[in-house]
Amino acid sequence: MPSSALVESDRLGKAHASRTTHQQFLRFQLQPNLMALIEIELVTELVNILVDRVVPMPHLPPAVMGVYNWRGEILWIVDLAMLLGGGSPRRYRSLQPTMILTSDLNSEDRQQKTIGFVVDEIAELELCDLDLIEYPLPNNIYPEFSDWARGLWAAATGESFLVLDGRKILDRASFHADI
Repeated sequence: MPSSALVESDRLGKAHASRTTHQQFLRFQLQPNLMALIEIELVTELVNILVDRVVPMPHLPPAVMGVYNWRGEILWIVDLAMLLGGGSPRRYRSLQPTMILTSDLNSEDRQQKTIGFVVDEIAELELCDLDLIEYPLPNNIYPEFSDWARGLWAAATGESFLVLDGRKILDRASFHADI
């Protein structure tokens, strides 16, 4: 084998060996008795919003709570469980945990979206081995979330977490274009 081919082969081998199978996710309570994970790279900020400062907007899906003044910008506030089809209207606390997610710009034709998603509780970060995420979801486990799930991940503690696809969720949240 010529020496340049050996160098190229060695470079490709190192690139493959350095491929990571781990990713950080934010763990949160999506609804009672359901903990979920979402890609941390989409999380812009974690805040407790004042629910009485969310301004309702007419003619929007029930999951859309309204708009909120976030750092001088208008931010859509959405109940994540309701948006994904797994929740019904509920009572909110006066300070409601909210994940602010921002889509990445992978192509020139996509606009960046920043949306606040209300959840029951925000927990902590989890480092997951992507090879251990079970996909597709078994039919009897969280069927209402199957369109939005990357799979199910079992932690070393034995707990299982629903791994959501944040990019799909941000793409789904297209209600602002309908106004």
